Amino acid sequence: MANHVQSEGIDYSLVICTYNPDEGIFKRCLQAVALLDRTGITTETIIVDNNSRPPLEGPALMAKYGNTIPGLRIITEQEQGVQYARIAAIKAARGWRVIYFDDDNEPDPAYLQELKKLNDQYPEIGAWGPGNVTVEFTGKVDPMLREYAKTAFQERHEQQLQTAAEKEWQSCYPFGTGLCSYRSVLEKYVRLAESGALTLEGRHGKRLSSGEDTQMVLLAIRSGYAAGVAPQLRLRHLVPSARANVPYLKRLAYGTSVCYATCLLQIFPDRKPLLQSRLLTPGRFVRRSLKKWIAAIWGRSVFKTFELAYYIGLNEGVYRALGKEAPRPVKWLSNYMKLE
Repeated sequence: MANHVQSEGIDYSLVICTYNPDEGIFKRCLQAVALLDRTGITTETIIVDNNSRPPLEGPALMAKYGNTIPGLRIITEQEQGVQYARIAAIKAARGWRVIYFDDDNEPDPAYLQELKKLNDQYPEIGAWGPGNVTVEFTGKVDPMLREYAKTAFQERHEQQLQTAAEKEWQSCYPFGTGLCSYRSVLEKYVRLAESGALTLEGRHGKRLSSGEDTQMVLLAIRSGYAAGVAPQLRLRHLVPSARANVPYLKRLAYGTSVCYATCLLQIFPDRKPLLQSRLLTPGRFVRRSLKKWIAAIWGRSVFKTFELAYYIGLNEGVYRALGKEAPRPVKWLSNYMKLE
């Protein structure tokens, strides 16, 4: 576990990475960041424009929020992909810890105060996230999909603080939304990514992966820390109705599962035997996938379709991590379902 020296007197660097943001949702995000209780806490806020078209209007944003968001800066990152945007933010950050808010997040006004208490009480926790995430749809959503979509967009309501330090993903590990980690851990992430040891780009174009988030959390574990969530950390996740539909949710189920094995193996190379034990034979992978596909078709169940997308992603991810080609029938099915 590293010894930390606080940087330039700044407690937290707040980072918001954005790409072609929804104007109304982005406005709510910035207003929420402006309303954070910073009593006794020093912060800076870095907005990363990840190649938006048209580019963000930096001067207009500074004129509107520069006086209400302390230490506001706007930087650009032309290389498309959340990983690149977050690396740019880490390099620019001057705080002791870094907090990532997505451009569709509304953190609770007490978020920083509650986080500061946790950081002071539990310095051995290297990655904290919100235990209470409420998904709010900003438009009409098919009632049949609403509850599933809330879960898919990471709604959670934990009743108690939970932490772990296992070398594999745990249910109590934080997602990228509202993630707070030591800057020193994230700088290690940058070095590994730029050396080619970490290859996952996160959300990129139509790809809906969360690989870089997962690797940041697992890297905290590898660095000797634990990770967890706390119910007193609260935020709202604003989701436009254009994302709460069958095609998007199908791709999300696949995207969040296909990256996991690579995430794990790149952070913990000693887990390779574990992944090898999980590798399905091509015949079994094909049979099980087709069986689930037929069940989804005959049952006319959209939820079985989501389950199939997740299943294909999880097992195809093991193939990818071990440098193997997924069976052709499975690849055909993946293409037919437009999972990527």
